[in-house]
Amino acid sequence: MQIKAQRYNGQLLAPASKSHGQRLLILAALSAQHCSIENLGSDNDTKAMSAALQHFEHKRNSKESRSISVGESGFALRSLAFVAAAFFDSYELSGKGTLLNRQHWATIHLLEQLGLSVSHQNGLLPIAVKGSVTNTELEIDASEGSQFVSGLFLLAARHPGTWKIAIKELSSRPYFEMTLATLREFGFQYERSNDVFSFEGNQALSCEQVQVEGDWSSVAAHLVGAAIRGEIRVSGLNPESLQPDKNLLHALEQFGATYKWENGNLILTESKNKTPFEFDCTQQPDLFPVLVILACAANGTSSIKGIHRLKNKESDRLKAMCAAMSKWGIRYEIKEQVILIHGNGSIATAQIETYHDHRIVMAGCVASLLCEEGQVIDDSSAIEKSYPRFIADFLNLTQV
Repeated sequence: MQIKAQRYNGQLLAPASKSHGQRLLILAALSAQHCSIENLGSDNDTKAMSAALQHFEHKRNSKESRSISVGESGFALRSLAFVAAAFFDSYELSGKGTLLNRQHWATIHLLEQLGLSVSHQNGLLPIAVKGSVTNTELEIDASEGSQFVSGLFLLAARHPGTWKIAIKELSSRPYFEMTLATLREFGFQYERSNDVFSFEGNQALSCEQVQVEGDWSSVAAHLVGAAIRGEIRVSGLNPESLQPDKNLLHALEQFGATYKWENGNLILTESKNKTPFEFDCTQQPDLFPVLVILACAANGTSSIKGIHRLKNKESDRLKAMCAAMSKWGIRYEIKEQVILIHGNGSIATAQIETYHDHRIVMAGCVASLLCEEGQVIDDSSAIEKSYPRFIADFLNLTQV
């Protein structure tokens, strides 16, 4: 697919956050009463969560074994692996696409810590779980991410027992804090001392009506594009959101872009100087591909830290973006957990391999702002995972 953009100009309604929407769907399934969810997204991950949760309706404490497909959603896998234990004594989790290539040791080990029996294929799907929870006092190494920790808390809130959970080395902390905030919205009560949590399980969770936030992750590519060339007005975002990708604004400010909030809209205007920036993507690895484009657009050397979080995603994002930069003629250096990117404001036209990674598709499109003849995207279908309308929105905002 040939992509060429000149500049950004226009208004965008932010797509619904799949991170927030998926959490609300789980809590609605755990709720003691009906919950109405407004502004739920139409992305594949949200659809996969909705479909998987149909197995859970009116099936609490079922002795019947269940086979649960989570599609290509990593969060659905790592959360439902735990939540299903509140409903079934035996269940198997399966998936498809890039999720089949990702290892799930952290999830497996925590399930075993709970006292459950787990069968798997050397850390890969499918994962079969049997038994009942026998251990409610846990110490967790969360250095690999927070999704499986969120799954544990979603289970524990509804599972009987006196819980004490100590979390060490928590990565992607903002996403875990989002889970806690969503649980509190449904009435969850707990005591907390730093990252040690104590509470009684089997709480009566309920919330009559909730609304899904706009998605900072999906809007990130458009914001980077406008920072490079043009202006964009975005509605539907929460300026107080706990979504970590909101931190992109710090990188855009360093780059020289300006933004303001006006009547609930975020208005972002391009940088005149295109200054290099420093950013730590440890807590928001989804931003890495578009941050690479921002670094290529800068006049000088930008530094991105936290690249150890990039391997076990939909693709090895570090490897994929380094391959793209080599094609673009952009020099870079990797020093331990930091990549230094020597931008000069333009790149060569090339064909970009996306590795069926939605974030790389978006980044490749934005990269077309930096060259005369645009970019060729080898496969754009991966955007269905998180933002089905991305190409349409991108073309609408850049064909001026």
